[in-house]
Amino acid sequence: MAFGFPAFHAQLIPLNHLSKSQFIQIAIYISKKINWAILSFDEEELTAVSTNNKNTWNETISISFEDENTVLLKSVSSGNQIYDRGRNKKHTEAFSNLLHDALQDLSPLNLKENIAIDELKKEERILSLENKTGSDTTTEISSFYSFFSIFIPVKDYFVTPILINLNIIIFLILFFSGVSFFNPKIQDLIDWGANSGPLTTNGEWWRLLSACFLHSGFFHLLINCIALAYVGLFLESYIKKSEFLILYILCGITANLGSLYWNKDIVSAGASGAIFGMYGILLMVIVFKVLKKKIKLTQAATILILIALNIAYGFREGVDSAAPIVGFAVGILSGFILSIFKQKRTIALILISTSASVAVVCLFINYKNSQVYIYQTMEYEKRMQEFVDMEKMALESYNTQYGNNVLETKENILYMLKDRGIYYWNENVTLISELDKLYLPQAVHKRNRDMLKYCKLRISVYELTYKKINENTIEYDTEIIEANDEIRSLLIKLNQSYTDS
Repeated sequence: MAFGFPAFHAQLIPLNHLSKSQFIQIAIYISKKINWAILSFDEEELTAVSTNNKNTWNETISISFEDENTVLLKSVSSGNQIYDRGRNKKHTEAFSNLLHDALQDLSPLNLKENIAIDELKKEERILSLENKTGSDTTTEISSFYSFFSIFIPVKDYFVTPILINLNIIIFLILFFSGVSFFNPKIQDLIDWGANSGPLTTNGEWWRLLSACFLHSGFFHLLINCIALAYVGLFLESYIKKSEFLILYILCGITANLGSLYWNKDIVSAGASGAIFGMYGILLMVIVFKVLKKKIKLTQAATILILIALNIAYGFREGVDSAAPIVGFAVGILSGFILSIFKQKRTIALILISTSASVAVVCLFINYKNSQVYIYQTMEYEKRMQEFVDMEKMALESYNTQYGNNVLETKENILYMLKDRGIYYWNENVTLISELDKLYLPQAVHKRNRDMLKYCKLRISVYELTYKKINENTIEYDTEIIEANDEIRSLLIKLNQSYTDS
């Protein structure tokens, strides 16, 4: 086995009086026998790649000349793997073991210098023809080479490990700053940038992005990183690095905004929304059969288990479950567009970005409206206390005529009715009219209409009573009684509406 960055194994082989052309000819013979795919060769060097049945990252084998008498045989892990499971050494040993047999198999005539050069030219023409006809010597990667390969950027798996490493680094920064490893406090997550309704909507919109890189404990991080690794392994070969990153961020931000809309009181953190979005894309490209890679049964089972774990985690008390759902929906739409416009990727990205932007704007407007709704309801309830206070003073002014104080004069009673009672009822009419302009539930608007009617009936009673006392007559008694009866019925209705709400 070998460790390195990348892992490799090298071996020196004596030329044993062979010329460089002769050795390269032997190397071509051995490469074909081992089933290596030859990438290029000349009289000085040969480069080939190993092939395997597991669709994992392969190794690049190079054969060059250290000096006139020594060959340098080197096998390097193509995936920048830190640990190679001993595969590089196996390649060099396989070559060395076949070298003796190759010398026996190739006739002395074929190994003559001039014939060896002719054979090399013939092989060059064959290789050139294979390249022109589109013979592909690369391997579609659909499995991880080793555990470490999850974290190392390589071709067709570049953005994913960077995102995984970034999530891990941020998690470790939080841990070494005193945040719990397994069960962080909600306030700690908020302090570090979690998505929190009141803070996010009050100008801290960056939380929609920062929340994608925070996790509520080690197991949350572990599940998300493994899930992200698998979806990245399959998707990154289909879409470009920049496209993968853009789609990941779009899904994450939209998911977190959707979370705000449905769960105003829950603090959300994690990459689940973005990851579920990428799985939505993966599902669509599989359904439309535009993904070249084949997903094995074991890999499909692993993916389903990871999704199930994420869903189960989302049902925990106080945990946001809306973000993954919104993210998955955004991913489905994005994957559909990518599949339909598979030959016009730029158009697809423009459509996806436009759709995501529209979704973000709609969710933002709806959320702000709901916030206005909440805030204006609170304002309404607060200002209704003014109504209660003025109603109390207005009723007290009316009761003076029935008081036991014999010193109450006619002039004073009329003053209380007109300048206090009727005045405060008119103030309440103005107040209710203003409050009815707020963004409130329809039931409250309906109640406001009854409140206005109530105030106007009170004003009518006070005016009739004022005339009754001023004119010293019983002419208005019937109207006063009828108005008071209507007031009592209206009060019952108003009390019932408060009880129902």
